[in-house]
Amino acid sequence: MRYKNLIIIFILLFSTFVYAEKLHFIPRTVIVLPETSLVKIKWILVPGDKDRPPDVSSENIQFVVDYKNNPLIAYSGKLLFNPLSGYIVKFNQPFKEMICLDNGVLIFSDGRAVYYIDIDNEKLEKTDIPQASLKQIATLPFNDGRIFKGSGNSLYAVARNSKTGKYEIFLFNPLRKNFNRILVSNKPVNALTGTGSHLFLATGRQIEEFLNDKRRLFYEHPREDILELFYSNEAGVFYKTSHGIGFVKDGNSLEFLQSDNPEVFLKGASMFVFFSNAMAVLDLVNLDDLKNYSFKVLKIVDINKTF
Repeated sequence: MRYKNLIIIFILLFSTFVYAEKLHFIPRTVIVLPETSLVKIKWILVPGDKDRPPDVSSENIQFVVDYKNNPLIAYSGKLLFNPLSGYIVKFNQPFKEMICLDNGVLIFSDGRAVYYIDIDNEKLEKTDIPQASLKQIATLPFNDGRIFKGSGNSLYAVARNSKTGKYEIFLFNPLRKNFNRILVSNKPVNALTGTGSHLFLATGRQIEEFLNDKRRLFYEHPREDILELFYSNEAGVFYKTSHGIGFVKDGNSLEFLQSDNPEVFLKGASMFVFFSNAMAVLDLVNLDDLKNYSFKVLKIVDINKTF
């Protein structure tokens, strides 16, 4: 199988920049796709320096896409803004995590509970920045729990049980508004996705699949730890490391994007990628087409050695 030479529409060979529509550049970024792939690349937000927050490091940025495909960026757990419209909201209490379910519901967590956003319309014209509060939906099973998005509207929580030392995984029941335990793991869970009780777990460099009470090795990255996992029924399983994004099939991967820790949001067959170092958002559409290829990548190049 042939690949386009480091493409993102077109690529300058051996360049340290991605070359794309209208000569927009993303530093230290390459995209490699099968030459006949139906995957297309669209700009949602072109690179620029306008309205950038003072610190756009990954520790301060969270990224989701709403039901209208608008990018939403949370900054330092206090501000939420839409870079397309310029709309910004300030929270009266900090949060640690933010996810957006496929039905468009925004979920926030402070490690103790999950919340939805509530904006006081009466105060909209009284303040320069609209104020928002968090209204509790349900408590998390343990303190310092983490939440993860699955396919559809699956919402998961993971926490370490201090009494047993094991990691417990829970699935949210929207009717009863509580979390039901579905798995106990002896290994730390760095990332999680899935649909219902069908899970994909990341520990270190490995991804494991849990289905019908059976657990198996799904994929092992040759170099880096898996930081995030993404899954949709349409497109399949994707992972993110500190320098790459890849698609997994039959125990092999195609690491089709390499960059410095971009933020990722998978929605159906589309993947939205936010490059905080350039305040740019790309939309990779038709990602489900990657399922049609049989590939085996023997070596994944280290981006730090590439540039």
